[in-house]
Amino acid sequence: MELIVFTNNGQTYHFNDVTNFRPTTTGFSFSYTGKATGVTRQTVFNNTSTAGYALREVKE
Repeated sequence: MELIVFTNNGQTYHFNDVTNFRPTTTGFSFSYTGKATGVTRQTVFNNTSTAGYALREVKE
């Protein structure tokens, strides 16, 4: 999956190879693989700092 996160301060973050996307009680969490490093990481975003997100399933 592909995920774009929009923050309240106007920043935009783009994540590729997103897995395990899960809403939480305070936001959402997911795993992704870094494009430059190839390292898989897990992250959490809080609803108070995000304006929204766009999630798209990539068909290969």
